[in-house]
Amino acid sequence: MQRTTLGLISTLVAVLLVGFVSLSQAAGQAGMKLYAFSSGGLTIAKSALQSGAPSTQVTVPVGFFVVKHPKGNFIFDTGNNDKIINDPSYWGPFIKGLTPERGPDVAIDTQLKKIGLSPDDITYVAVGHMHLDHGGNVCKFPKATFLVQRAEMKNAAWPEPGTAGPYIPGDVACLRNDLGEALPNKFKMDQLEGDMDVFGDGSVVLKSWPGHTPGSQMAIVRLPKTGTVVLTSDNVYFAENVTKNLLPDVSLAYNPTGILNAYEFIRVLQGREGASFMTAHDLDGPANKARTSHAPQVFE
Repeated sequence: MQRTTLGLISTLVAVLLVGFVSLSQAAGQAGMKLYAFSSGGLTIAKSALQSGAPSTQVTVPVGFFVVKHPKGNFIFDTGNNDKIINDPSYWGPFIKGLTPERGPDVAIDTQLKKIGLSPDDITYVAVGHMHLDHGGNVCKFPKATFLVQRAEMKNAAWPEPGTAGPYIPGDVACLRNDLGEALPNKFKMDQLEGDMDVFGDGSVVLKSWPGHTPGSQMAIVRLPKTGTVVLTSDNVYFAENVTKNLLPDVSLAYNPTGILNAYEFIRVLQGREGASFMTAHDLDGPANKARTSHAPQVFE
């Protein structure tokens, strides 16, 4: 047992070191920018997102992020499906349970317009996972390549017992091709089984990290001035989750060990590269500043 454990630890450290060597050699491309947006807000008990927190209801942002890169535009997460702005029944009971903000300004095409983009200008769409507040608008980017972990696509379409709740069937069904078509996907899609260096220069790297869901992934963005930024999706909710090793409620933690390992990975990058991290739902993060100011937050 002890030898097996030591062997696993040694293997994990070796894998991480190889990744760190290649990643630490990368630098942000000149002209790169990262924008933080919010697709409105959701109201939820803080105790659901942070172990030991009070059950007080808080309104958290629904963050998504855009990277302008010399080789194309990359979006990480896509927020709530715009359909709920005019058709609250699309979310069923979640409309009352989460009371999402649904004004016209939260529409993703309206938001992208604030930085001079339209959905057709996006080259790559990646999601940290396919829950309703992250994968809602994936079908609004017909010219982009969709980057998702294969395990997440499988779980979104046919979830494991106990995990089905936050997936909206329509958010997945819209990706399927029309009846009679030979190919299953309506849009270009790469179902990943691991990490991906999106632009081939280390500036935007997707990291497979099962934790919050079976196919969760995070993104590492290296900017020329700001430096390294980790986009955590829901492997991290609040900054305190990392500093104090606080897990969310068990219903939102498919793999608690994976979440704790994500915290440690972030801390190591903080030490090696001076990294910062951004979550989709942090009350003190850039996504919430975008929500309250109705303006994207920009980092160079």
